[in-house]
Amino acid sequence: MNNITTTLGQTAELHCKVSGNPPPTVRWLKNDAPVVQEPRRISFRATAYGSRLRIRNLDTTDTGYFQCVATNGRRTVSTTGVLFVKFGELPLAFP
Repeated sequence: MNNITTTLGQTAELHCKVSGNPPPTVRWLKNDAPVVQEPRRISFRATAYGSRLRIRNLDTTDTGYFQCVATNGRRTVSTTGVLFVKFGELPLAFP
């Protein structure tokens, strides 16, 4: 999973690429706690390659360590990425 640095108000997508037989189920964690989906803002879904977590209208409180945990009953694997949300560049002010 990639580390992402972006600014307030943007959208971030974290991709978890995983496969297995039987196909694994994926859980998303932020700072070791389950990610809670929020209508029209935070969502995750299964994809052809694993899972995707999307966070819209980013806030600095979205900054953290995100972990994708995949398990298929035989084996569990995980990967971690960092999302850093910073304040945008301030516009130049002219007197």
